[in-house]
Amino acid sequence: MQRSSDSRKRYYPILLDLTDRQCLVVGGGNVAERKVKTLLQSAAVVTIVSPQCTESLSLLAGQGRITWHRRDFSPDDIGKSFLVIAATSDSAVNQAVYQAATSAGCLVNVIDNPELCNFIVPSVVERGDLMVAVSTSGASPALAKKVRLELEAMFGEEYTEFLEILAALRKRALGEIPEEGMRQELFRRLVNSEILSLLREGRRDDAERLAEQIYRQGAVPGCA
Repeated sequence: MQRSSDSRKRYYPILLDLTDRQCLVVGGGNVAERKVKTLLQSAAVVTIVSPQCTESLSLLAGQGRITWHRRDFSPDDIGKSFLVIAATSDSAVNQAVYQAATSAGCLVNVIDNPELCNFIVPSVVERGDLMVAVSTSGASPALAKKVRLELEAMFGEEYTEFLEILAALRKRALGEIPEEGMRQELFRRLVNSEILSLLREGRRDDAERLAEQIYRQGAVPGCA
């Protein structure tokens, strides 16, 4: 179905596994540096193309953590890239990156130019394994940032600890509780318990004891 000319893009929310995926960043400035570091956090295999780069990027290249081609961009640089980011201040270069990447069927993002992107990057709040993404579909990055700051105040570091506890119990439950319905009820009780409040008060030991008590009751119905 064709999209009407006056309707805005509706993006499909998705989280990508970039582990060992080839990712290309064109540009070597501060914006490129931020993008490279985020990609490395996701275990991507990162290559940058730029005549110059920041001291931090140069250090990463020297450590062998990224590959740096110290020259101008060529369409051949796309190679087998899964994801491409253009982060230069030259609109002609960014346009060339976009055209080469889309021709190769890559995911491509041109910084600050949603029209030259087939994906955009949301504003993100991270607390351990918890990730809350905020997007305005490119309409207002400033509003997305404002909402992100509000969420950062709402979701404290206690969520990191809570997820650590839940992840450990989930691993146990998968091996010890064969019935899916019992597991679902167990984790419903865990997430609706006082564990998070205890962690917020800095009472990690009490939180873990309560979690273990709830787990035992859920794993063996009728067990106190």
